Amino acid sequence: MSSAIIFVKHNDGKAKTIAEAIISFLEKQGISTSFSDLNAELAIVVGGDGTFLGAVRALNEFYSDKKSLPPVLGVNTGSLGFLTESSITGWESVLKKGLEGGFNIEERSMLDVCVGDKHYVVLNDVVVNRNSVARMIDFDVHYNGEFVANTKADGVIVSTPTGSTAYSLAAGGPIMHPSIPAFVITPVSPHTLTNRPIVVADTGEIEITVKKDAEDILVTLDGQKGVCCNSDNIITVKRASRMLKLIRPQDVTYFDILKNKLSFGKRG
Repeated sequence: MSSAIIFVKHNDGKAKTIAEAIISFLEKQGISTSFSDLNAELAIVVGGDGTFLGAVRALNEFYSDKKSLPPVLGVNTGSLGFLTESSITGWESVLKKGLEGGFNIEERSMLDVCVGDKHYVVLNDVVVNRNSVARMIDFDVHYNGEFVANTKADGVIVSTPTGSTAYSLAAGGPIMHPSIPAFVITPVSPHTLTNRPIVVADTGEIEITVKKDAEDILVTLDGQKGVCCNSDNIITVKRASRMLKLIRPQDVTYFDILKNKLSFGKRG
């Protein structure tokens, strides 16, 4: 390994200080570093989950569909840190062990989202809702061409297992282990009690069709990028052609993350 790109949370003095320490460490190992050269063999994100999602989106936009993304390590300086799992005191150990004996890599599925003639790749989720006023939308959902449901709701979320602990969870969706080859479709505040989240295999294609000439629909990608569309657009979602290679600390399990970040399984 000879090169690494560093993504740093903007206007975060702590993240900047840690990034400088990481650069010093890597350069002592003979690894060149950059804040802008995306053509690297390793990516390190210093910040929170939002910084991580933005970095993954930048990497996906840079690399062609046929090329694998470099493995990505997240160093958490934010408040939650589901994706930036390495601590501000533990990153050096993770890098040292990885460079000496190989990184502990966990592959995560991503979404290929098509709006009109534009394609986007996201790690967490895609949300379809109103762009302005707080009104319900009327939409149909199909899976592999089969009709699933017509729903009136504030919106709908399609998430990966990685994104199942984000907006989908807040909207009542299930937690999915990252190894499960599935996506979850979660209506946001549905108008009927019969509309509930549904888990589908990630080998199929999801189609969302907004009805009744809605002209102010917003498709939000990973909670960061918004794409406007109307009822003439069918939003299609399927598994992206490549996986994210997430570098994880060897001594931390997914369930440790749930307990530490969400108090999962704790009583009282």
